Amino acid sequence: MKEKIQRWDTTYEAVLDYPVPNNDLIRYRDLLPKHGLALDVACGLGADALYLADQGFDVSAWDASIVAITRLQKEAEARALSLTTNCLEITPEAFTKARFDLVYVHRYLDRDIIPAIIQSLKPGGVLFYQTFIQNTTIENQTTTGPTSKAYRLAPNELLSHCQALDVKLFLDGFTLNIKTGRLEPRAQSLVVAAKPDPL
Repeated sequence: MKEKIQRWDTTYEAVLDYPVPNNDLIRYRDLLPKHGLALDVACGLGADALYLADQGFDVSAWDASIVAITRLQKEAEARALSLTTNCLEITPEAFTKARFDLVYVHRYLDRDIIPAIIQSLKPGGVLFYQTFIQNTTIENQTTTGPTSKAYRLAPNELLSHCQALDVKLFLDGFTLNIKTGRLEPRAQSLVVAAKPDPL
């Protein structure tokens, strides 16, 4: 595990221009709560955590890379944004039940923590989960992400993990082209789903 974290530390040290927020997070902002406590899981340099903080969320950002967390803290200070960061190995035990109004996961897959992520949502809380799928042969597309299938979702797998949630949006192997209004192939899966609020 230490070697893996060191590789990520090296990767984050080498990033010169601070990344921009995920376009899909911005595109589907209206499907998320207006405000509340949000968690960015495996946040990396935290461009999305910064976006959520700017949108009025109280944000917690977790990552195992101290380099990423340190850079995120400095960037938040430079932008006068308030968020809470935590450098930790993300395990099921890290999550508290019914704590978050929004849990955001982007380009990260650890199947062992998905049940804990769902349990950590408050009733009515929303999960935004987007990561790579195993179809890496999409035509006319440069595929990024992990090479191991262990870190890529099988077809419809993300949906199967969300059976206890009310799905608002699910795209698997496609993305919506805003300009044309058409679906286009993409080697990622995205779900936005809410935890039912018991009567």
